[in-house]
Amino acid sequence: MSFYTKITRPLLFLLPIEKVHNVALWLLGVVGRGPVGQWLLKKLFAWRAPSLQREVFGVKFPNPVGIAAGLDTNAKLYRQWGALGYGFVEIGSLTPKPQVGAPKPRMFALPKDRAIVERMENPNCGLEKAIEHLRRRAYGQKVVVGANITAGNITSPDKFTADYLRLFRNLYQYVEYFTVNVSVLVSDAERYSEVDKAKVKEVLDALFDFRRGQNQYRPILLKVSPDWSTEQIDDMVDILIDTPLDGLVVAGGSTRLGGRMSERRLARMSGGLLSGAPLLERTVELVDYVCRKMEYRYPVIAVGGVMKAEDVERLLAAGASLVQCYSAVVYEGPGFAGRVCRRLSAKAATEEQAQA
Repeated sequence: MSFYTKITRPLLFLLPIEKVHNVALWLLGVVGRGPVGQWLLKKLFAWRAPSLQREVFGVKFPNPVGIAAGLDTNAKLYRQWGALGYGFVEIGSLTPKPQVGAPKPRMFALPKDRAIVERMENPNCGLEKAIEHLRRRAYGQKVVVGANITAGNITSPDKFTADYLRLFRNLYQYVEYFTVNVSVLVSDAERYSEVDKAKVKEVLDALFDFRRGQNQYRPILLKVSPDWSTEQIDDMVDILIDTPLDGLVVAGGSTRLGGRMSERRLARMSGGLLSGAPLLERTVELVDYVCRKMEYRYPVIAVGGVMKAEDVERLLAAGASLVQCYSAVVYEGPGFAGRVCRRLSAKAATEEQAQA
């Protein structure tokens, strides 16, 4: 048990979880603001090895462990996450205009379940401010940045495609890949129809058309929800196979997967998005399912339920090319990526010796 999990985390959890979240990110920003701070974070926490490097959808990643959308929503801390040892950071979800989100309290910790419930309604700084932050990227930085994009909360359905396209066009030169979050387009299983599938294709077609005219290629991934039905998942895989889409992100937070949580703790989840340990089995199941369905021909980024190094290994074994973390950063502390990477590199060394 680390100092963080034994001493720091219990003290932090005496505060409201959103305040803990904001204080932790502020501290990370202060400590890692300059080159000296980033060097110190690397020395204390990061673990690098050539065996961890990989190329996925044409992008070179220093390792397969990344930060999920929602932690660095406004693209302020990607340099610090890289210094902590994460191979990539997915910013967002971003909308064209700033959003304040839901009233507080809107985030809750469930320590016994190693989970977090949030009803944030996607607060973010908007496109222009995010670009201002991304302009600070230094040449030669090894951390990869992806952008998770979605339509604004007050955008009318007939303007959804315009929102996605505006984000895509303006962020194109600043990030290495895009994740298209289509939760606003896809109805729940009871109301799902071909209309929803057509809306997703309409958005993606607009992005594909813009990309064809660019000198640089930016991979486009589609995010799949763990709450979707098999029919919905199958339709998204069909879109992946039938279009120039580059991969899937599977599967993120859930409004339904309570697992074995008590009724009292489930009540706190009502209407909220669950992340953390209760999602792992569903994520492994979905990654395995979509990889088999598409015959392992396309990359998958797995997200949901990752809380320890063994979880990352399970998702990679199920077919994922990369794995993202969210709740583990809160529950396991700043050394999480380094511990995972150390284990993965040791496993790779053992396998290499066995083959020699």
